[in-house]
Amino acid sequence: MSDNQDMYCRACRFSVKHFSWLVGDLDKYRKKSEKTVSKEFLDAIGFSGFDLEPWETHILSYTFGLFLFILLIGLDIILFSISTYERNSMIFAAIFTAIVPIVAMIYLSEYPKIHAKFLKIHTLGDIPEIQSYIVMSMKLVPNMERAIIFAADNSFRPLARDLKKLMWDIHIRVYSNIDEALIVFANQWGRNSEYFKRSLHLVKSSTSEPDDAQRIMTLNKSLDIVLEGTKTMMDAFAAKLKTPTYVLYSIFILIPLALVALIPAVSIVGVKIDTVTLVLVYNIGLPLFTFLYSEFILLQRPATFSPPDISDKHPELTNISSIRKNIIIIALIAGAAVGFSGYVLLYYGNPFNIISKEAMAGLVLPTFPIIWAITAMICVYCLGIYTPYKKIRDCVKQIENEFADALFILGRRIAEGRSAEEAFGHTSETMKGSKIGESFADIAKNLTCMRTTLHGAIFNEEYGALKDIYSDRVFKNRHYLKRYAKHN
Repeated sequence: MSDNQDMYCRACRFSVKHFSWLVGDLDKYRKKSEKTVSKEFLDAIGFSGFDLEPWETHILSYTFGLFLFILLIGLDIILFSISTYERNSMIFAAIFTAIVPIVAMIYLSEYPKIHAKFLKIHTLGDIPEIQSYIVMSMKLVPNMERAIIFAADNSFRPLARDLKKLMWDIHIRVYSNIDEALIVFANQWGRNSEYFKRSLHLVKSSTSEPDDAQRIMTLNKSLDIVLEGTKTMMDAFAAKLKTPTYVLYSIFILIPLALVALIPAVSIVGVKIDTVTLVLVYNIGLPLFTFLYSEFILLQRPATFSPPDISDKHPELTNISSIRKNIIIIALIAGAAVGFSGYVLLYYGNPFNIISKEAMAGLVLPTFPIIWAITAMICVYCLGIYTPYKKIRDCVKQIENEFADALFILGRRIAEGRSAEEAFGHTSETMKGSKIGESFADIAKNLTCMRTTLHGAIFNEEYGALKDIYSDRVFKNRHYLKRYAKHN
C-alpha cells in the first residue's frame, strides 16, 4: 500500500473512531450504506487495495467538510470583525464558505474511485511486461499456472499483485481450475483493455495447439496484440491531453491575467472590486479550480516510467546532509540580498532611478524584489541539492540504454563456454567507455582479485558492482544474473 493509500485509510479510521456521532446510529447508517453503495464504488475499493468499508469513507468526508466549514466561518468572522467590506466581498465570502466544504466532501467520498481510475491507467503500462513473462514461461513449459506464477514472482508491477491474488484464489478453491480463473481475470481486465483480454485468451488457446511451432506462433501473436494495443492506447491517451491542456492554460492562466488588466476599466463603470474579492478569486478560487482540473487531466495521462529512487547511501551523496545545510544558508543569504536590494538602492541614492518612490516614477517598488528573493532562494536550493541526484539519474539512464547490448554480448560469451571472469571482462572491453562497461569491469575485477563468488561480485552490499545502480530495469534483470550466479 502506498503512502497516500495508508494515509487515507488512517484518516478514515480516525474519523470513524472520534466522529461517528455525525451520522447518528452507526449500525443503522452502516446497513443503509451497504444497501445504497454502488457496485462501481465497491469494485474501486477492491481494485485499489483499500482496507475500508464505504461508510467509513463517507464519515471521513463529513468530518473533513464540517471542520473545513467551521474553519472558513471562523476566518470570515475574524475578517469581518477587523474591518468593513463591500457587499460584493461578503457575497463572495459566503459563496466560498458554502462551496469549498462541499467540493472537499465530494472529493474525499469519491477518492477510492479516483484512485482506482488512476491505478488502472498506470497499470495499463504494466501489461506488456506481465505478458512477456507469461509468454516467456509458456514457450519453455506450456503450463498456464506455472506461467502466471513466474510472471507474478518476477514482476514488481502492481498488476503482478492481481496475478498473485488470482493464484491464491485458486489455491483456496474460489475457482475450480486455472481456466475458470483466467476467464474471470480476462473479463475483469477486458473492461479496461480489450487487447489484454484477447491476448490472454490466445495464450490459453496455445496449450491446445497440436505442435510446438503452432504454439510458438500463437504465443508470439498474443505478444504482438499486447504491444500494438498498448501503443494504440498510449497514442489515444496522449491525443486526449492536447485540448484539456489548452483549456487549462487559457481559462486558468491567460484569462485571469487579462481580467487583472480590465479591473481599472470595470471600476469606471461603477463596479467596485476590492482587495478581499481579489484575494478570494485569485488566491483561493482559481487555485482550487486549477487543482481540480489538473487532477482531472492527470487522471487521463498515460503511464510513464517513474524516475529511479536514489538513496542517500549512494557514494556520491555521502556528504549530502552537510551540503543541504550549507545550501540552505547560501539560499537564505541570497534571498536576503535580493529582497533588501530595493532599500539598499534607496540608501545609496537610487541610481538610474530604478526604485519607484512615487506614482509614475521609477521601474519597481522597493518591496518588489522580495518576490525575486523567494524565487532566488528556491532556485539556489533546488540547484544545489538536486544537481547531484540528477547526475546520478542521468548515469542510471545511460546504463539502462546500454544494458541490453551488454547482456547480449555477455550471453554470447557464456554460451561459448567461457568462464564468468572472462565473459564479464570481454564484455567490459567490448563496451569500453560506457557506464555499463565500467560496472562489468568491476565485476570481473571482483572475481579475479577478491576471489569472491559471482553472486558476491555482483550483489554484495559492500563491494557488489550493481549495489549502487538504482534502476528498475537493471533490477529486473538481476533475477537472471542471480540465477546464473547461484549455479556458478
